[in-house]
Amino acid sequence: MTDSLTTNIKHLLTALVLQGVHDFVVSPGSRTTPIALLLAEMQKLRDDVRVTVDVDERSAAFFALGIAKTTHQPVALLATSGTATGNYLPSIMEASISHIPLIALTTDRPQELQEVGAPQTVHQANLYGDHTKSFTAITVQDNHEDVTDYIDYRVQELVGLAMTKPAGPIQINLPLRKPLMPILGETWPTVATQQILVGQQQMGWQNVQALAALLRKPKAMMLLGPDEVGWNIAKLKQLAAHYQLPVLADVLSNFRPSEYAISGIDSLLAADVIKDDLKPEVVIRFGGTPVSAKVTAWLRDAKITVVQIGQEHAGHDHARHAQTTVIADADAVVADLLAEPGVRKATFLEQWQKVSAMLLSLTMKTDEQGAEYQIPAALADLPENGQLFIANSMPIRDMDNYYVPNHSIRIAANRGANGIDGTISSAFGMAMTGKPTTLLTGDLTLFHDMNGLMLSHQAHVPLTIVVVNNQGGGIFSFLPQAAAKAYFEPMFGTPLPIVIERIARLYDAEYKSVDDLNLLYELVHKPATRLRIIEVKSNREQNVVAHQKLTQAIKEALS
Repeated sequence: MTDSLTTNIKHLLTALVLQGVHDFVVSPGSRTTPIALLLAEMQKLRDDVRVTVDVDERSAAFFALGIAKTTHQPVALLATSGTATGNYLPSIMEASISHIPLIALTTDRPQELQEVGAPQTVHQANLYGDHTKSFTAITVQDNHEDVTDYIDYRVQELVGLAMTKPAGPIQINLPLRKPLMPILGETWPTVATQQILVGQQQMGWQNVQALAALLRKPKAMMLLGPDEVGWNIAKLKQLAAHYQLPVLADVLSNFRPSEYAISGIDSLLAADVIKDDLKPEVVIRFGGTPVSAKVTAWLRDAKITVVQIGQEHAGHDHARHAQTTVIADADAVVADLLAEPGVRKATFLEQWQKVSAMLLSLTMKTDEQGAEYQIPAALADLPENGQLFIANSMPIRDMDNYYVPNHSIRIAANRGANGIDGTISSAFGMAMTGKPTTLLTGDLTLFHDMNGLMLSHQAHVPLTIVVVNNQGGGIFSFLPQAAAKAYFEPMFGTPLPIVIERIARLYDAEYKSVDDLNLLYELVHKPATRLRIIEVKSNREQNVVAHQKLTQAIKEALS
Protein backbone atom coordinates (compact mmCIF):
# COMPACT_ATOMS: atom_id res chain seq x y z
CA MET A 1 0.00 0.00 0.00
CA THR A 2 2.75 2.44 0.96
CA ASP A 3 4.76 1.62 -2.18
CA SER A 4 1.87 2.53 -4.50
CA LEU A 5 1.22 5.66 -2.44
CA THR A 6 4.82 6.83 -2.88
CA THR A 7 5.11 5.81 -6.53
CA ASN A 8 1.85 7.37 -7.68
CA ILE A 9 2.35 10.65 -5.82
CA LYS A 10 5.82 10.93 -7.35
CA HIS A 11 4.30 10.40 -10.78
CA LEU A 12 1.60 12.98 -10.07
CA LEU A 13 4.07 15.64 -8.93
CA THR A 14 6.45 14.95 -11.80
CA ALA A 15 3.60 15.16 -14.31
CA LEU A 16 2.68 18.58 -12.93
CA VAL A 17 6.25 19.86 -13.25
CA LEU A 18 6.60 18.52 -16.81
CA GLN A 19 3.67 20.72 -17.87
CA GLY A 20 5.05 23.90 -16.31
CA VAL A 21 3.95 23.79 -12.67
CA HIS A 22 7.02 25.01 -10.82
CA ASP A 23 5.42 26.76 -7.82
CA PHE A 24 3.62 24.79 -5.13
CA VAL A 25 1.86 26.49 -2.21
CA VAL A 26 1.23 24.18 0.74
CA SER A 27 -1.05 24.61 3.74
CA PRO A 28 0.00 21.62 5.86
CA GLY A 29 -2.40 19.24 7.55
CA SER A 30 -2.43 15.57 8.48
CA ARG A 31 -4.01 14.40 5.22
CA THR A 32 -1.41 16.27 3.13
CA THR A 33 1.43 14.28 4.76
CA PRO A 34 2.57 12.09 1.84
CA ILE A 35 2.31 14.81 -0.79
CA ALA A 36 3.88 17.53 1.34
CA LEU A 37 6.84 15.34 2.31
CA LEU A 38 7.47 14.21 -1.26
CA LEU A 39 7.17 17.82 -2.45
CA ALA A 40 9.83 18.82 0.07
CA GLU A 41 12.06 16.03 -1.21
CA MET A 42 11.38 17.01 -4.81
CA GLN A 43 12.32 20.64 -4.10
CA LYS A 44 15.61 19.45 -2.61
CA LEU A 45 16.41 17.40 -5.73
CA ARG A 46 15.27 19.83 -8.45
CA ASP A 47 16.14 23.44 -9.20
CA ASP A 48 12.85 24.04 -11.04
CA VAL A 49 10.55 23.40 -8.08
CA ARG A 50 9.72 26.02 -5.43
CA VAL A 51 7.55 25.17 -2.43
CA THR A 52 6.11 27.88 -0.18
CA VAL A 53 4.28 27.05 3.05
CA ASP A 54 1.35 29.29 3.99
CA VAL A 55 -0.65 27.99 6.94
CA ASP A 56 -3.78 30.03 6.10
CA GLU A 57 -5.53 28.37 3.16
CA ARG A 58 -7.37 31.48 2.02
CA SER A 59 -4.14 33.48 2.05
CA ALA A 60 -2.32 30.60 0.34
CA ALA A 61 -4.80 30.49 -2.52
CA PHE A 62 -4.58 34.22 -3.16
CA PHE A 63 -0.79 34.04 -2.88
CA ALA A 64 -0.78 31.35 -5.60
CA LEU A 65 -3.15 33.51 -7.62
CA GLY A 66 -0.68 36.40 -7.45
CA ILE A 67 2.17 34.20 -8.67
CA ALA A 68 0.15 32.78 -11.57
CA LYS A 69 -1.30 36.18 -12.48
CA THR A 70 2.21 37.62 -12.78
CA THR A 71 4.03 34.72 -14.45
CA HIS A 72 1.12 33.43 -16.58
CA GLN A 73 2.17 29.94 -15.52
CA PRO A 74 0.14 27.34 -13.60
CA VAL A 75 0.56 27.18 -9.82
CA ALA A 76 -0.48 24.26 -7.61
CA LEU A 77 -2.17 24.47 -4.21
CA LEU A 78 -2.19 21.72 -1.60
CA ALA A 79 -4.72 21.61 1.24
CA THR A 80 -5.77 19.10 3.86
CA SER A 81 -9.29 17.70 3.96
CA GLY A 82 -12.38 19.41 5.36
CA THR A 83 -13.06 23.13 5.64
CA ALA A 84 -9.46 23.85 4.64
CA THR A 85 -10.40 23.08 1.04
CA GLY A 86 -13.38 25.46 1.24
CA ASN A 87 -11.06 28.36 1.96
CA TYR A 88 -9.77 28.11 -1.60
CA LEU A 89 -13.15 29.08 -3.06
CA PRO A 90 -12.78 32.91 -3.18
CA SER A 91 -9.46 32.63 -5.04
CA ILE A 92 -10.83 29.94 -7.35
CA MET A 93 -13.70 32.30 -8.19
CA GLU A 94 -11.25 35.08 -9.00
CA ALA A 95 -9.07 32.73 -11.03
CA SER A 96 -12.07 31.56 -13.04
CA ILE A 97 -13.21 35.05 -13.98
CA SER A 98 -9.67 36.33 -14.59
CA HIS A 99 -8.55 33.24 -16.53
CA ILE A 100 -5.75 32.22 -14.15
CA PRO A 101 -4.47 28.59 -14.18
CA LEU A 102 -4.60 27.38 -10.58
CA ILE A 103 -4.31 23.66 -9.80
CA ALA A 104 -6.11 22.84 -6.53
CA LEU A 105 -4.84 19.57 -5.02
CA THR A 106 -7.42 18.83 -2.33
CA THR A 107 -6.58 15.87 -0.12
CA ASP A 108 -9.59 13.96 1.16
CA ARG A 109 -10.73 11.11 3.42
CA PRO A 110 -11.18 7.72 1.73
CA GLN A 111 -14.59 6.47 0.57
CA GLU A 112 -15.22 4.38 3.70
CA LEU A 113 -15.19 7.57 5.82
CA GLN A 114 -17.56 9.55 3.59
CA GLU A 115 -21.06 10.38 4.87
CA VAL A 116 -20.76 8.31 8.04
CA GLY A 117 -19.93 11.10 10.49
CA ALA A 118 -16.13 10.89 10.23
CA PRO A 119 -14.36 14.04 11.46
CA GLN A 120 -12.83 16.55 9.06
CA THR A 121 -14.82 15.05 6.19
CA VAL A 122 -16.94 17.13 3.80
CA HIS A 123 -18.22 16.72 0.25
CA GLN A 124 -15.12 17.62 -1.79
CA ALA A 125 -16.05 16.10 -5.14
CA ASN A 126 -16.37 18.96 -7.63
CA LEU A 127 -16.26 21.28 -4.63
CA TYR A 128 -15.85 24.45 -6.68
CA GLY A 129 -18.51 23.58 -9.25
CA ASP A 130 -18.61 25.72 -12.37
CA HIS A 131 -15.73 27.84 -11.10
CA THR A 132 -13.28 25.17 -12.30
CA LYS A 133 -12.71 24.02 -15.86
CA SER A 134 -12.48 20.38 -14.78
CA PHE A 135 -12.65 18.06 -11.77
CA THR A 136 -10.89 14.74 -11.39
CA ALA A 137 -10.49 12.37 -8.43
CA ILE A 138 -7.40 10.15 -8.34
CA THR A 139 -6.97 7.21 -5.97
CA VAL A 140 -3.19 7.20 -5.65
CA GLN A 141 -3.16 4.20 -3.30
CA ASP A 142 -4.55 1.86 -5.97
CA ASN A 143 -1.58 -0.33 -6.96
CA HIS A 144 -2.87 -1.33 -10.41
CA GLU A 145 -0.27 -0.45 -13.07
CA ASP A 146 -2.88 1.30 -15.20
CA VAL A 147 -3.42 3.82 -12.41
CA THR A 148 0.17 5.06 -12.70
CA ASP A 149 -0.13 5.38 -16.47
CA TYR A 150 -3.44 7.16 -16.01
CA ILE A 151 -1.85 9.66 -13.60
CA ASP A 152 0.98 10.39 -16.06
CA TYR A 153 -1.53 11.01 -18.83
CA ARG A 154 -4.48 12.63 -17.06
CA VAL A 155 -2.54 15.05 -14.85
CA GLN A 156 -0.59 16.44 -17.81
CA GLU A 157 -3.81 16.78 -19.80
CA LEU A 158 -5.43 18.66 -16.92
CA VAL A 159 -2.59 21.18 -16.70
CA GLY A 160 -2.82 21.62 -20.47
CA LEU A 161 -6.54 22.25 -20.10
CA ALA A 162 -5.92 24.81 -17.35
CA MET A 163 -3.54 26.66 -19.69
CA THR A 164 -5.65 26.41 -22.85
CA LYS A 165 -7.38 29.71 -23.62
CA PRO A 166 -9.47 30.78 -21.91
CA ALA A 167 -7.28 29.60 -19.04
CA GLY A 168 -8.74 28.73 -15.65
CA PRO A 169 -8.49 26.63 -12.48
CA ILE A 170 -8.98 22.89 -12.05
CA GLN A 171 -9.46 20.63 -9.01
CA ILE A 172 -7.74 17.28 -8.43
CA ASN A 173 -9.21 15.52 -5.38
CA LEU A 174 -6.96 12.97 -3.68
CA PRO A 175 -8.64 10.59 -1.22
CA LEU A 176 -6.01 9.10 1.09
CA ARG A 177 -6.22 6.45 3.78
CA LYS A 178 -3.76 5.72 6.57
CA PRO A 179 -0.90 4.92 6.78
CA LEU A 180 0.06 8.23 5.19
CA MET A 181 3.86 8.13 5.45
CA PRO A 182 5.58 7.81 2.06
CA ILE A 183 8.97 6.19 1.49
CA LEU A 184 11.58 8.95 1.32
CA GLY A 185 15.05 8.87 -0.20
CA GLU A 186 14.36 6.52 -3.11
CA THR A 187 14.94 7.21 -6.81
CA TRP A 188 12.28 9.29 -8.51
CA PRO A 189 10.60 7.84 -11.61
CA THR A 190 11.04 9.02 -15.17
CA VAL A 191 7.77 10.25 -16.64
CA ALA A 192 7.31 10.76 -20.38
CA THR A 193 6.39 14.32 -21.30
CA GLN A 194 3.19 14.79 -23.23
CA GLN A 195 3.53 17.32 -26.01
CA ILE A 196 0.43 19.49 -25.70
CA LEU A 197 0.62 21.89 -28.63
CA VAL A 198 -1.99 24.62 -28.94
CA GLY A 199 -1.94 26.81 -32.02
CA GLN A 200 -3.07 30.42 -32.31
CA GLN A 201 -6.62 31.01 -33.39
CA GLN A 202 -6.50 33.69 -36.09
CA MET A 203 -8.86 35.81 -38.15
CA GLY A 204 -9.34 35.18 -41.86
CA TRP A 205 -7.58 37.68 -44.13
CA GLN A 206 -10.85 39.21 -45.35
CA ASN A 207 -11.89 39.95 -41.75
CA VAL A 208 -8.47 41.43 -41.04
CA GLN A 209 -8.82 43.77 -43.99
CA ALA A 210 -12.32 44.78 -42.92
CA LEU A 211 -11.12 45.54 -39.37
CA ALA A 212 -8.11 47.49 -40.66
CA ALA A 213 -10.47 49.58 -42.78
CA LEU A 214 -12.44 50.46 -39.63
CA LEU A 215 -9.25 51.53 -37.86
CA ARG A 216 -8.38 53.84 -40.75
CA LYS A 217 -11.53 55.88 -40.09
CA PRO A 218 -10.76 59.45 -38.97
CA LYS A 219 -12.22 58.89 -35.50
CA ALA A 220 -11.12 55.39 -34.57
CA MET A 221 -10.06 54.55 -31.02
CA MET A 222 -8.75 51.64 -28.95
CA LEU A 223 -10.00 50.54 -25.51
CA LEU A 224 -7.61 48.40 -23.46
CA GLY A 225 -9.06 46.77 -20.39
CA PRO A 226 -7.05 44.76 -17.83
CA ASP A 227 -4.34 42.55 -19.33
CA GLU A 228 -4.95 39.03 -18.02
CA VAL A 229 -2.84 36.99 -20.43
CA GLY A 230 0.42 38.91 -20.81
CA TRP A 231 0.03 40.85 -24.05
CA ASN A 232 2.95 41.94 -26.18
CA ILE A 233 2.63 45.57 -25.05
CA ALA A 234 5.28 46.76 -27.51
CA LYS A 235 3.17 45.44 -30.39
CA LEU A 236 0.04 47.12 -29.02
CA LYS A 237 1.94 50.41 -28.90
CA GLN A 238 3.03 49.82 -32.48
CA LEU A 239 -0.59 49.23 -33.41
CA ALA A 240 -1.65 52.55 -31.85
CA ALA A 241 1.15 54.33 -33.73
CA HIS A 242 0.39 52.51 -37.01
CA TYR A 243 -3.22 53.70 -37.05
CA GLN A 244 -2.67 56.85 -34.93
CA LEU A 245 -5.21 55.72 -32.36
CA PRO A 246 -5.95 57.36 -29.03
CA VAL A 247 -6.03 54.51 -26.51
CA LEU A 248 -8.34 54.51 -23.51
CA ALA A 249 -5.76 52.60 -21.48
CA ASP A 250 -7.03 51.00 -18.28
CA VAL A 251 -4.50 51.24 -15.46
CA LEU A 252 -4.31 47.41 -15.54
CA SER A 253 -3.62 47.28 -19.27
CA ASN A 254 0.12 47.85 -18.66
CA PHE A 255 0.02 50.23 -21.65
CA ARG A 256 0.97 53.32 -19.65
CA PRO A 257 3.08 55.36 -20.11
CA SER A 258 2.61 56.06 -23.81
CA GLU A 259 1.96 59.12 -25.91
CA TYR A 260 -1.12 57.27 -27.19
CA ALA A 261 -2.50 56.46 -23.73
CA ILE A 262 -5.53 58.42 -22.56
CA SER A 263 -6.20 58.18 -18.84
CA GLY A 264 -9.06 59.53 -16.75
CA ILE A 265 -11.99 58.47 -18.92
CA ASP A 266 -14.17 57.88 -15.85
CA SER A 267 -13.49 61.40 -14.56
CA LEU A 268 -14.12 62.92 -17.97
CA LEU A 269 -17.44 61.13 -18.26
CA ALA A 270 -18.39 62.12 -14.70
CA ALA A 271 -17.73 65.76 -15.59
CA ASP A 272 -19.69 65.38 -18.83
CA VAL A 273 -17.03 67.12 -20.94
CA ILE A 274 -16.74 64.69 -23.85
CA LYS A 275 -18.34 66.57 -26.73
CA ASP A 276 -19.40 65.23 -30.11
CA ASP A 277 -16.06 65.96 -31.79
CA LEU A 278 -14.38 63.60 -29.28
CA LYS A 279 -16.79 60.71 -29.80
CA PRO A 280 -15.20 57.94 -31.85
CA GLU A 281 -16.84 56.27 -34.83
CA VAL A 282 -15.44 52.89 -33.92
CA VAL A 283 -13.67 51.37 -30.89
CA ILE A 284 -11.53 48.23 -31.00
CA ARG A 285 -11.61 46.68 -27.53
CA PHE A 286 -9.08 44.32 -25.92
CA GLY A 287 -8.89 42.81 -22.44
CA GLY A 288 -11.13 42.31 -19.43
CA THR A 289 -13.87 44.50 -18.02
CA PRO A 290 -12.47 48.03 -17.58
CA VAL A 291 -12.07 49.55 -14.13
CA SER A 292 -14.15 52.49 -15.33
CA ALA A 293 -17.80 51.77 -14.64
CA LYS A 294 -18.87 54.47 -17.08
CA VAL A 295 -16.94 53.78 -20.27
CA THR A 296 -18.88 50.77 -21.59
CA ALA A 297 -22.20 52.47 -20.80
CA TRP A 298 -20.99 55.54 -22.70
CA LEU A 299 -20.11 53.48 -25.76
CA ARG A 300 -23.55 51.89 -25.65
CA ASP A 301 -25.53 55.08 -25.06
CA ALA A 302 -23.60 56.97 -27.74
CA LYS A 303 -24.21 54.05 -30.16
CA ILE A 304 -20.50 53.79 -30.96
CA THR A 305 -19.45 50.73 -32.98
CA VAL A 306 -17.44 48.33 -30.79
CA VAL A 307 -15.33 45.39 -31.95
CA GLN A 308 -14.32 43.10 -29.07
CA ILE A 309 -11.11 41.08 -29.51
CA GLY A 310 -9.94 37.95 -27.70
CA GLN A 311 -10.81 34.34 -26.94
CA GLU A 312 -10.99 35.05 -23.21
CA HIS A 313 -13.57 37.80 -23.44
CA ALA A 314 -16.01 36.68 -26.13
CA GLY A 315 -19.50 37.39 -24.84
CA HIS A 316 -18.19 39.23 -21.78
CA ASP A 317 -19.51 42.70 -22.54
CA HIS A 318 -21.88 43.45 -19.67
CA ALA A 319 -23.19 46.47 -21.59
CA ARG A 320 -24.33 43.94 -24.24
CA HIS A 321 -23.33 46.43 -26.92
CA ALA A 322 -20.31 45.02 -28.84
CA GLN A 323 -21.62 44.46 -32.36
CA THR A 324 -18.65 42.37 -33.47
CA THR A 325 -16.74 39.76 -31.45
CA VAL A 326 -13.45 38.38 -32.73
CA ILE A 327 -12.81 34.99 -31.11
CA ALA A 328 -9.12 34.84 -31.90
CA ASP A 329 -5.75 35.25 -30.19
CA ALA A 330 -5.31 38.95 -29.39
CA ASP A 331 -1.58 39.04 -30.23
CA ALA A 332 -2.28 37.30 -33.55
CA VAL A 333 -4.93 39.90 -34.41
CA VAL A 334 -2.48 42.69 -33.61
CA ALA A 335 0.20 41.14 -35.82
CA ASP A 336 -2.26 40.81 -38.72
CA LEU A 337 -3.43 44.42 -38.35
CA LEU A 338 0.15 45.70 -38.35
CA ALA A 339 0.64 44.06 -41.75
CA GLU A 340 -2.16 46.19 -43.24
CA PRO A 341 -1.75 49.82 -44.41
CA GLY A 342 -1.97 52.36 -41.58
CA VAL A 343 -2.73 56.08 -41.44
CA ARG A 344 -0.72 59.26 -40.99
CA LYS A 345 -3.32 61.83 -39.98
CA ALA A 346 -3.52 62.31 -36.21
CA THR A 347 -6.10 65.06 -35.63
CA PHE A 348 -8.39 62.90 -33.48
CA LEU A 349 -5.44 61.61 -31.47
CA GLU A 350 -4.17 65.15 -30.85
CA GLN A 351 -7.59 66.27 -29.59
CA TRP A 352 -7.68 63.46 -27.04
CA GLN A 353 -4.08 64.05 -25.99
CA LYS A 354 -4.89 67.67 -25.13
CA VAL A 355 -7.87 66.63 -23.03
CA SER A 356 -5.89 63.97 -21.18
CA ALA A 357 -3.02 66.37 -20.48
CA MET A 358 -5.42 69.00 -19.17
CA LEU A 359 -7.05 66.50 -16.85
CA LEU A 360 -3.74 65.41 -15.33
CA SER A 361 -2.57 68.99 -14.92
CA LEU A 362 -5.70 69.79 -12.89
CA THR A 363 -4.91 67.01 -10.41
CA MET A 364 -1.46 68.51 -9.85
CA LYS A 365 -2.61 72.08 -9.21
CA THR A 366 -4.91 71.52 -6.25
CA ASP A 367 -3.93 71.84 -2.60
CA GLU A 368 -7.14 70.23 -1.37
CA GLN A 369 -6.85 68.55 2.01
CA GLY A 370 -7.67 64.84 1.97
CA ALA A 371 -7.35 64.58 -1.82
CA GLU A 372 -6.54 60.91 -2.27
CA TYR A 373 -6.46 61.44 -6.04
CA GLN A 374 -3.01 63.00 -5.52
CA ILE A 375 -1.58 59.66 -4.37
CA PRO A 376 -1.18 58.31 -7.94
CA ALA A 377 1.31 61.09 -8.75
CA ALA A 378 3.22 60.23 -5.57
CA LEU A 379 3.63 56.66 -6.88
CA ALA A 380 4.80 57.72 -10.34
CA ASP A 381 8.46 56.96 -9.73
CA LEU A 382 8.46 53.37 -8.51
CA PRO A 383 11.75 51.48 -9.04
CA GLU A 384 12.76 50.59 -12.60
CA ASN A 385 11.49 47.15 -13.57
CA GLY A 386 9.16 47.39 -10.59
CA GLN A 387 5.69 46.01 -9.96
CA LEU A 388 2.53 47.49 -8.48
CA PHE A 389 -0.47 45.66 -7.07
CA ILE A 390 -3.58 47.78 -6.52
CA ALA A 391 -6.40 47.03 -4.09
CA ASN A 392 -10.02 47.43 -5.07
CA SER A 393 -12.47 50.06 -3.82
CA MET A 394 -11.13 53.64 -4.05
CA PRO A 395 -7.40 52.95 -4.74
CA ILE A 396 -8.05 51.25 -8.10
CA ARG A 397 -10.45 54.01 -9.18
CA ASP A 398 -8.09 56.87 -8.43
CA MET A 399 -5.18 55.00 -10.02
CA ASP A 400 -7.22 54.27 -13.14
CA ASN A 401 -8.10 57.92 -13.53
CA TYR A 402 -4.84 59.62 -12.62
CA TYR A 403 -1.88 57.24 -12.62
CA VAL A 404 0.84 57.76 -15.22
CA PRO A 405 4.11 56.09 -14.21
CA ASN A 406 7.41 57.68 -15.22
CA HIS A 407 8.47 54.39 -16.83
CA SER A 408 6.92 51.04 -17.63
CA ILE A 409 6.05 48.90 -14.64
CA ARG A 410 3.97 45.75 -14.26
CA ILE A 411 0.56 46.50 -12.70
CA ALA A 412 -2.01 44.00 -11.46
CA ALA A 413 -5.12 43.70 -9.28
CA ASN A 414 -7.81 41.17 -8.50
CA ARG A 415 -10.44 42.65 -10.78
CA GLY A 416 -12.23 39.46 -11.78
CA ALA A 417 -14.73 39.53 -8.93
CA ASN A 418 -13.57 42.92 -7.55
CA GLY A 419 -13.24 41.58 -4.00
CA ILE A 420 -10.98 42.91 -1.27
CA ASP A 421 -10.16 39.50 0.22
CA GLY A 422 -6.66 38.11 -0.24
CA THR A 423 -5.16 41.34 -1.60
CA ILE A 424 -2.00 41.29 0.52
CA SER A 425 -1.39 37.64 -0.28
CA SER A 426 -1.76 38.22 -4.03
CA ALA A 427 0.69 41.13 -3.81
CA PHE A 428 3.20 38.83 -2.13
CA GLY A 429 2.61 36.34 -4.93
CA MET A 430 3.49 39.06 -7.42
CA ALA A 431 6.65 39.83 -5.42
CA MET A 432 7.85 36.24 -5.87
CA THR A 433 9.32 37.32 -9.22
CA GLY A 434 12.05 39.02 -7.20
CA LYS A 435 11.27 42.43 -8.69
CA PRO A 436 10.63 45.43 -6.39
CA THR A 437 6.91 45.30 -5.60
CA THR A 438 4.53 47.85 -4.08
CA LEU A 439 0.96 47.34 -2.89
CA LEU A 440 -1.47 50.26 -2.69
CA THR A 441 -4.38 49.48 -0.39
CA GLY A 442 -6.93 50.93 1.98
CA ASP A 443 -7.08 50.19 5.70
CA LEU A 444 -10.16 47.94 5.44
CA THR A 445 -8.56 45.79 2.76
CA LEU A 446 -5.38 45.58 4.84
CA PHE A 447 -7.40 44.35 7.81
CA HIS A 448 -9.26 41.82 5.66
CA ASP A 449 -6.03 39.98 4.80
CA MET A 450 -3.79 40.66 7.80
CA ASN A 451 -2.84 36.98 7.90
CA GLY A 452 -1.24 37.52 4.50
CA LEU A 453 1.40 39.71 6.13
CA MET A 454 2.98 36.54 7.56
CA LEU A 455 4.13 35.75 4.00
CA SER A 456 6.94 38.24 4.53
CA HIS A 457 8.46 35.53 6.73
CA GLN A 458 7.11 32.41 5.02
CA ALA A 459 7.89 33.47 1.44
CA HIS A 460 11.00 35.52 2.36
CA VAL A 461 10.29 38.35 -0.10
CA PRO A 462 10.23 42.10 0.57
CA LEU A 463 7.11 44.17 -0.13
CA THR A 464 6.24 47.84 0.24
CA ILE A 465 2.64 48.42 1.35
CA VAL A 466 1.20 51.92 1.02
CA VAL A 467 -1.97 51.94 3.10
CA VAL A 468 -4.41 54.82 2.81
CA ASN A 469 -5.99 54.98 6.25
CA ASN A 470 -9.33 56.76 6.03
CA GLN A 471 -10.89 54.76 8.86
CA GLY A 472 -13.19 52.46 6.97
CA GLY A 473 -14.75 51.82 3.58
CA GLY A 474 -13.94 54.93 1.56
CA ILE A 475 -15.87 53.92 -1.56
CA PHE A 476 -19.22 53.98 0.23
CA SER A 477 -18.90 57.71 0.95
CA PHE A 478 -19.35 58.25 -2.81
CA LEU A 479 -22.48 56.10 -3.04
CA PRO A 480 -26.16 56.93 -2.36
CA GLN A 481 -26.18 55.22 1.04
CA ALA A 482 -23.94 58.01 2.33
CA ALA A 483 -27.11 60.10 2.58
CA ALA A 484 -28.45 57.78 5.31
CA LYS A 485 -26.53 59.69 7.98
CA ALA A 486 -28.12 57.95 10.97
CA TYR A 487 -26.99 54.49 9.86
CA PHE A 488 -24.11 55.07 7.47
CA GLU A 489 -21.12 54.77 9.80
CA PRO A 490 -21.88 51.42 11.46
CA MET A 491 -23.31 49.81 8.31
CA PHE A 492 -21.00 51.12 5.55
CA GLY A 493 -18.31 53.43 6.93
CA THR A 494 -17.27 50.64 9.35
CA PRO A 495 -14.37 52.45 11.04
CA LEU A 496 -11.97 49.99 12.65
CA PRO A 497 -10.05 50.64 15.89
CA ILE A 498 -6.76 49.42 14.46
CA VAL A 499 -3.40 51.13 14.70
CA ILE A 500 -1.32 50.53 11.58
CA GLU A 501 1.95 51.03 13.42
CA ARG A 502 1.04 48.22 15.83
CA ILE A 503 0.21 45.92 12.92
CA ALA A 504 3.63 46.68 11.47
CA ARG A 505 5.25 45.86 14.79
CA LEU A 506 3.35 42.56 15.03
CA TYR A 507 4.77 41.39 11.70
CA ASP A 508 8.24 42.90 12.25
CA ALA A 509 7.76 45.40 9.43
CA GLU A 510 9.46 48.73 8.88
CA TYR A 511 6.88 51.48 9.46
CA LYS A 512 6.61 55.03 8.16
CA SER A 513 3.81 57.57 8.50
CA VAL A 514 3.75 60.32 5.87
CA ASP A 515 1.82 63.59 5.82
CA ASP A 516 3.68 64.96 2.80
CA LEU A 517 3.10 63.14 -0.50
CA ASN A 518 6.47 64.40 -1.73
CA LEU A 519 8.02 62.23 0.99
CA LEU A 520 5.92 59.28 -0.24
CA TYR A 521 7.31 59.89 -3.75
CA GLU A 522 10.85 59.63 -2.38
CA LEU A 523 10.18 56.61 -0.17
CA VAL A 524 8.60 54.36 -2.80
CA HIS A 525 11.40 55.06 -5.27
CA LYS A 526 13.70 53.01 -3.02
CA PRO A 527 13.05 49.24 -3.11
CA ALA A 528 12.16 47.66 0.21
CA THR A 529 14.57 45.18 1.77
CA ARG A 530 11.87 43.58 3.94
CA LEU A 531 8.21 44.19 4.70
CA ARG A 532 7.65 47.95 4.76
CA ILE A 533 4.34 49.62 5.62
CA ILE A 534 3.83 53.28 4.76
CA GLU A 535 0.70 54.85 6.23
CA VAL A 536 -1.02 57.79 4.53
CA LYS A 537 -3.79 59.16 6.74
CA SER A 538 -6.87 60.53 5.05
CA ASN A 539 -10.39 61.69 5.86
CA ARG A 540 -13.35 60.18 4.02
CA GLU A 541 -15.57 63.27 4.09
CA GLN A 542 -12.77 65.58 3.00
CA ASN A 543 -11.87 63.15 0.23
CA VAL A 544 -15.42 63.25 -1.16
CA VAL A 545 -15.40 67.05 -1.17
CA ALA A 546 -11.97 67.10 -2.86
CA HIS A 547 -13.20 64.78 -5.63
CA GLN A 548 -16.32 66.89 -6.12
CA LYS A 549 -14.20 70.03 -6.50
CA LEU A 550 -11.93 68.29 -8.99
CA THR A 551 -14.94 67.21 -11.08
CA GLN A 552 -16.15 70.81 -11.11
CA ALA A 553 -12.69 72.05 -12.11
CA ILE A 554 -12.61 69.56 -14.99
CA LYS A 555 -16.06 70.69 -16.10
CA GLU A 556 -15.02 74.36 -16.07
CA ALA A 557 -11.72 73.78 -17.83
CA LEU A 558 -12.97 71.46 -20.58
CA SER A 559 -16.57 72.48 -21.22
